[in-house]
This record gives sequence, structure tokens and C-alpha cells, in this order.
Amino acid sequence: MDIEAVRMFVALAGKLNFTETSRLLQVSQPTLSRKIKMLEESLSVTLVHRRGGHISLTPQGETFLIQSESLLEHIDRTIALVQSEQQDESGIIRIGCLHPMAKFITDNFIVNFNKKYPHIAVHFKTMIPRTLNSFEEVDIMVAPFWPEDDSVVAKKLPANRRYCFASPQYLAEFGTPEDIKDLSHHHCVTQTNAVKMQKSWTLQNKQGHQEEVAVTGMMASDSTDITIELIKKGFGIGLSGRYKAAEGRSNGELVELFDGEWFTESNMYILYKQNPYIPRRFKIFIKEFTKVYTHIIGTDHL
Repeated sequence: MDIEAVRMFVALAGKLNFTETSRLLQVSQPTLSRKIKMLEESLSVTLVHRRGGHISLTPQGETFLIQSESLLEHIDRTIALVQSEQQDESGIIRIGCLHPMAKFITDNFIVNFNKKYPHIAVHFKTMIPRTLNSFEEVDIMVAPFWPEDDSVVAKKLPANRRYCFASPQYLAEFGTPEDIKDLSHHHCVTQTNAVKMQKSWTLQNKQGHQEEVAVTGMMASDSTDITIELIKKGFGIGLSGRYKAAEGRSNGELVELFDGEWFTESNMYILYKQNPYIPRRFKIFIKEFTKVYTHIIGTDHL
């Protein structure tokens, strides 16, 4: 149904005069007459009696007027709501990410964000690597890869460094590796939320030199928190950001290896579908999250 024609009909029903209505709507009288005629044809009913210079509504026109006014009111309310969500700091944001990132957001970001923007609701969708490219159920995604889809916009976040840690008990039993190549002879706690099974670590130093080291172990995890607990319990050497390992280092449960000279480095990306009308709440979330992420992850580089 042509909503513009419905609006014209409602205006005409109020004036019962084509000339006055066309002046009110700032359209030509032939255009108004043609629109009303096309509306009648689409409904297969006559809405307006035309008698010379006078017009009146048919019984069907009277019924259609009542329903049209209700319909247009509903449409106008819907448009106002959509525009409010578009421009104001309100509405829902559906965030898709792996479980560790969801934990990072809830631990470090969501409380202050909610206090600052109480009318923005955040709905989390925890995902697995092979589904971390579907926007069917999410608006914004935080992912550890650059998208292949050209319709997706990617904002690169600061590099995330993870360093090698072990427990004092493990080192006492198996010895302290002096060189990163020694890792291939140690038990390592590997990662299970990678796209492929993790069989090696690519470590680099501050000079940019990289070494790929084979790693094996009896324990693996898709959670940084669980990885740290496994390291503390002596199951092997694992990777963690310094901000996550800070408590364990301070109380002596974790030891950083290689004097912090070697680490893995990867990037996270904020992803969202291209859209000329990005809701303001999306922009707010991206800006605020980037600020917090940069502050926390940036301290790991010091």
C-alpha cells in the first residue's frame, strides 16, 4: 500500500476539497487526484464521491478513514521510536564475542558503561571461532581476526601481548627454560578456542624477531582464567596478558619467564556491518570500549 497516498486521502477527507488539499500538501491537483484514484484501484473500492466541484466520502471511505488515521498514527510512532534509537543514547546492542572477551567486558567495562549510559541495554552472545563471522544475531562483534567479508567494517584495537608464565612448583620440578626453544621439551597449557588446534606458539621479542616453537601438553583451555589456574596448579607453562596475571605475580603463584623478553602478539577487531545510518549507541559503545581496552592492554607493553 502507498503510505503517501493514504496520507493524502486523510488530508483530503479533512478538507473535502481537492484545491485546498493540494495547496496544503504542496502538490499539484492532478497529482493528488491521480494518487487518490490509484489508491482506490489498489483497494478495489470507491473512497470518494465526485460530484462536480463537490466531494464526499463513500461508506467505504468513512471506514477506511478511521483505520487509516490509526495506521498513520502507529507508523509515526514507530518512526519516532526508530529515530530516537538512532540519535539518542538508548536501545539494545547485541555483542558477539568469544567467552574470554565476554569475561573481559564484564570484568573491566560493563559496570561503568552501564552507569554512564543506563538506557543502553547490552545483550551478550558468546560464540565459538567457526561462528564468529555471522551477524544474524549480533550488531557488533569483537573478534581476533580481520574479516574477509567486504560488507563488514573492522576497527583494529591495540596489539594484545601474552607472556610466558609458570608456577614455582612446576619450575622446581621440571626446571626453568633458559631459551624459548626449550619450551618444546616442557608441558604447555595450550589454547582451544583457536580456529585450528594449537600445536605451536609464535613468539617475538621487542626487536621484532620471531620464533615458532612447537608446544604440547596435557591441558588446554579456551579461557584465560582457566589457563591461569592450570598454570598455578603446576600443569605447565602458559600464555597470559600481564594484566590477568598481576595478582598471581604479586602473591608469588606465577613467575614470568624469559625476563618478559618474549611474547605472542595478536590483535582484536571491533566488527560491524556497513550501514550509512549507524545508531549512536553503537558509536558510543565502540568509542568507550576502545578507550578501556587500550588503557588495560596498553599497560602490558610497559
